[in-house]
Order: sequence, then C-alpha cells, then structure tokens
Amino acid sequence: FPGVVQFPNDDLLAVFSIGQAFDAADKRAVFSKSHDLGQSWSAPARLNAHQTGPKEISESVKPVLLADGSVLATGYGFVHTDPLIPVVDPDTFEVLPLVNFASVSRNEGQTWEPFRPIDLDAPLEMSGPCIQLASGRILAATTLFHLGEDGHCGWIIHSDDGGQTWVKLSEFFRAPDGGISSWECRLCEFEPGRIAVLFWAYDNKNKQNLPNHIVFSDDGGASFAPAVDTGVLAQASNLIGLGGNDILTIHAHRETPVGLVVRRVNVAGGSFDIRGELDLFRGSDMGTDTSDIRKQFGSLKFGQPSLLQLNNGQILAAYWCFENCQHVVKGCILAL
Repeated sequence: FPGVVQFPNDDLLAVFSIGQAFDAADKRAVFSKSHDLGQSWSAPARLNAHQTGPKEISESVKPVLLADGSVLATGYGFVHTDPLIPVVDPDTFEVLPLVNFASVSRNEGQTWEPFRPIDLDAPLEMSGPCIQLASGRILAATTLFHLGEDGHCGWIIHSDDGGQTWVKLSEFFRAPDGGISSWECRLCEFEPGRIAVLFWAYDNKNKQNLPNHIVFSDDGGASFAPAVDTGVLAQASNLIGLGGNDILTIHAHRETPVGLVVRRVNVAGGSFDIRGELDLFRGSDMGTDTSDIRKQFGSLKFGQPSLLQLNNGQILAAYWCFENCQHVVKGCILAL
C-alpha cells in the first residue's frame, strides 16, 4: 500500500507496509528513500518499534509533505486478537476492530514520532494520504468501514494543528438509503478552496461495484455538491490537480477490461470530461472475484494507485500488485 512524497532536494520518500501475508497481523509500516528519482531505494526501515502482545495491530499509513517541511503519515490498522482470524469473517462478514493513528517525521523520514490515536468514535478507512490546503488546514477523506447493507457515508476530517488533533468537518457523500460505500476515497485541492474527492462506489444491498464517483466542494471541504457518476467502472482510484479545471486520475479496473489506467480530465462546472487516456497495464489475469465483497477483498491482485507530480514536471505513478507469487510495489514515470 505505497505512498510517496518528494522533498525540495528531489529525494523521494516511500511509505508502505510489509507483512507475511495480505492484511496479516504482523503487517508493519516501513519507509524507504531514493536519491535518484526512484531508480534505486534504500532498504526498508520500520516507522515505529512495535511491541507484540495479546493484541497485534496491523499498520498502513500514507505520507504527506507539509508546508513546514515535516511529513505527516496517517492511516489505520486492524486489531488482531488471533493472527489466524481473517480481517473479514467469511460467514458473518463482520470486520475486525479498526483503529486510526498518525505519526510525524521532522527530519525527512529518518525518525518518526510514536503513533498517536485519531479517535473520532468511528472505524474509519483512512487509506489515502491527507492534503494540506493553501490555507494551511489539513484535510483527510475517509469513510465508515463496515460491510452492512446500510449506514455508509464518507467523511471529511480536518486538523488545524499539524495533525495533532482531528475533527469531523463534513460528509462528502451519503446515499439516501445509506447503502452505497465510498471506499478508497482520495482528495485533491485542484484550485484554492476547491476540493474534489474520487471514490470506489459499492452497492452493498445489490452487491455490485458501481462506476467511480466524484464530488466537488467550493468551500474547502465544508460542503459538497451531489456526487457525479464518472462513467469509469473501476475501484481503487486517485487524483491530482494539474492547474485550473484539469486533473489527472488513475483507476484500478478489476473487472473486464482489467487494467490500470491514467486519465486526463476536465472538471469545469462539476463535470468529468475525459480528454485523454493511458494504459499502464492490461491483463485479465489480474481481475477479481466480484460475486460478493468478501471474495472481492480476498482476490485483489493490484490497487491503491497514486500520482505524484515531481519537481521536474514528470508524474510518478505508484501502486501495489501481485506478481510472480509476490506482493510488490511498482512505479512508473509519466510525462504529460
């Protein structure tokens, strides 16, 4: 589950997770650095020491570079009372308890403060990085994480003290019956005060994936217009602003045609007008079993893609995938 930032000196910092299996109890957040724009990387090192005990907590965090030069990593972990109990119960669809936390590095990722909890009295899927607005406020898009048929909605939370404390700001999406999840939500500020959130929409009652949806805010995330169906049938996705009303998106298509696709999009007037597409890969062998969400989660072979505009103007696309019996992190350099 990679996340990447670039420092003013061009060094890259990647944060990802290593464990013995997908969502295993011993999954721990690690970091690695590159001094040559991603051609080579240092050996992974742990973000935080973790004392094992009766309840292990898996770790997945994503970094964001803040205006003061510090790096804020936020995310979540599942509480494992038994390492052999799966994250999703195969019979009841109950999910292990989920906790949220954050850590800060003030020396470009060399050392990190201990994880501290983000407690908003709800299990939140904080799978994407925060963003820092032009105003200095830190925003995160997240969603209530459970597999019930209703009670789903997407939240915007914010911090005005560098990630020390967090408050719910708004809801960016809630279906009338609460039956549609807004998983893997990602956000960007594509113009000052104008926020877009792109997410994987899943109909829990009818047990089917819907096209990615996108929502827009003109007041820094305090309120949002109704969701727009992008027409792109994909799951985990991401986006960055390119200036004006142009954004760049990346979508994990896990149903036919299967692949990872980058799109240049114009969002003027709350639209989603695709102006160009680029396949990073195509391959039917990377698809998932969509018969129910438990099997879909259990058969994932790639995902959590991200886009980072580098200091030289190029774009770094990063994602994880299952390749040659290994879970690996891959990157691609794109030119606009």
